[in-house]
Amino acid sequence: MTAVPEADAGPGLFGDPLAGWSNDDILLTRPARATLGAKHLRSLRVLDWPELRAQFSRHDAPANRHARRDRRLGLGSVACAAAGLTLAGFAPLAGGAAAGVGGAAALLCLAGAALGGVHWLDRPARARWLGNRFWTERMRALYFQTLTNNLGLVAAAMRDDAALGEWKAARARALAALPLPDDLAGQIGRLAGEVGDDEAWVLPEWAPAPLPPEPSEELDIVLTLLRTQRFDSQIAYTDRKLGDSLRAPRRRSRAVRLGGQTLPAAAVAAATAAGLLMLTGQPAEGFAVRLALAVAGGAAAGALALRMLNDDLKLSEDAGRYAWYGAAVQRARASFDAGDLAGKLAALREMEVIAYRDLRAFVAAHWRGRYVP
Repeated sequence: MTAVPEADAGPGLFGDPLAGWSNDDILLTRPARATLGAKHLRSLRVLDWPELRAQFSRHDAPANRHARRDRRLGLGSVACAAAGLTLAGFAPLAGGAAAGVGGAAALLCLAGAALGGVHWLDRPARARWLGNRFWTERMRALYFQTLTNNLGLVAAAMRDDAALGEWKAARARALAALPLPDDLAGQIGRLAGEVGDDEAWVLPEWAPAPLPPEPSEELDIVLTLLRTQRFDSQIAYTDRKLGDSLRAPRRRSRAVRLGGQTLPAAAVAAATAAGLLMLTGQPAEGFAVRLALAVAGGAAAGALALRMLNDDLKLSEDAGRYAWYGAAVQRARASFDAGDLAGKLAALREMEVIAYRDLRAFVAAHWRGRYVP
């Protein structure tokens, strides 16, 4: 059973919405396993999957490392270029230091261009990042799909050692069928394309819905835990991602969009002020005119930088994707709660399709937008 953060423990305006995040839907951490064992010891022996845990942890770290590198290159290139353009606009106001300020501005612009070029051309690194991320999320899906398609066996394994051995053999076969992440990096272009519902299933034989298992006390326990692990944890995750922190995609997207709308107006206003000053007799080389033009240039550079950040980091797309995903998961959970045994199984299967469509949308946003004309 996963630990769910307090609902009112918000991260604040500048806090990380996932700081201290404790949900662990596939029991990666020892505290999560201890919590489950304290409440449902019999279920721990069927829900804990050490081999999958080891594989997931081994490849999750490289995916996060490649993601941080990609993000830093993008942020660094935009920040350097914007700072260089802004500094260049104010260089004429620096008096005797104008040449030095101009040189610093040129260096910043060159650094921004160089970082942007590396970011743009570093296709293999981005493919490795997305390949590793796709694979780790497919491992998460494998965990739940193996459970969903073997609910009767899982329930039996809670009380019977022979069934437990059969369950462990079944999940070992499922894990062996998952492609290695190195094989996926070259397929990212395809994974950024259209997706069909049948593709959600790691094993093709899972596409047809199985018959509902026989009711039992153990099955009720498994279904209750799956509700928490598969639905509740994802809803809590998206709620935090769509929170009010400026580090959450929705708020960042809104802030960037507001800045992108305000700064161009400020640039026009400053340029207009410079024109009016010259019409009233102020010399073009005068301090007031040069200051107004510098402000106009800085505002224009800031607006361009915000536009590039929104497009490159996919802030708007991520915010929209999280909103869709959260709503879809809530609908699936409602179906699970309202359904009989067959309805609960159908809702769990629908959750796998939702999760896969979200994963493919993530890959497409961070690959196709840059590399496909």
